[in-house]
Amino acid sequence: MTEKRKITVGEFHTEYINHREGTVANSTATADDLALRKFTAHLPDGHRTPMQRVRPRDGDTFMSRCSKSGLKATSTTNHYRHLHKAFAVAKLWEYVESNPFAEVQPPRIHKAPPLFIPMDKIGAVLAGIEDFDKRMLMTAFYATGRRRCELLNLKWSDIDMEQRQYRVHVSKVHRDMVMPISQLFYDVLIEQRMFYGHMEKVFPRWKNPDSVTHWVKQELIKGGYPHLHLHHLRHSFASAYVGVGGDIFTLSNLLTHSNVNTTQIYTHVTPGRLAKEVNKVTI
Repeated sequence: MTEKRKITVGEFHTEYINHREGTVANSTATADDLALRKFTAHLPDGHRTPMQRVRPRDGDTFMSRCSKSGLKATSTTNHYRHLHKAFAVAKLWEYVESNPFAEVQPPRIHKAPPLFIPMDKIGAVLAGIEDFDKRMLMTAFYATGRRRCELLNLKWSDIDMEQRQYRVHVSKVHRDMVMPISQLFYDVLIEQRMFYGHMEKVFPRWKNPDSVTHWVKQELIKGGYPHLHLHHLRHSFASAYVGVGGDIFTLSNLLTHSNVNTTQIYTHVTPGRLAKEVNKVTI
């Protein structure tokens, strides 16, 4: 190997994170950093370990250690994904001859159906929110199924009320997409425009995304759903859509999933819907 490739895990860690910052979401770069730090601490020689000496066994023992420490399978698998990506880049940069995580198996995850607020209950939850701005934003989350940053960053310049569509920057895939405006979301936009149409953002009151997550949780507790949080409004939108007969492929586009397999979690539907669907087959 050339001299350039003879670097340590610690040196690669620094170079890789510098490379990722600015090219991926901040949360992704943070998860990259956390996974590499934990894996580096697991190695006998720590950050001084030469990249060429990292083996699949190191990955296997790290996964085992995470599981035995009580870390949730989802968190362990998340570390695996970020480490697999990191060492794939290391191989591309010729720091390693092969990806040591290519042969490592992450823990199996039991995927339970997503939790959500039933469509016939969501109205009461929203109606119980006294603060008008909070009620409008929570309604918008439910009406669109958008991720937190996608809705909080929405600007009036992204909205076409006449064509009833809006442009959203999808953080997961780093591109803009045009989405239809439903009647429920249209009603929210009409209200918002009356009060905030002169401002840049559609929901200008909320400067701190984490504060939104906090107060949404409080409103859900008050509404009788203490086990749910902000992201479950996205699940509620998706579950309502499937529950009234919407198809998975269209839902995948509406949620801007990069792979329709991700959307399959919403095929749980309700027992009543299943009974109705199965009776479509007759002789």
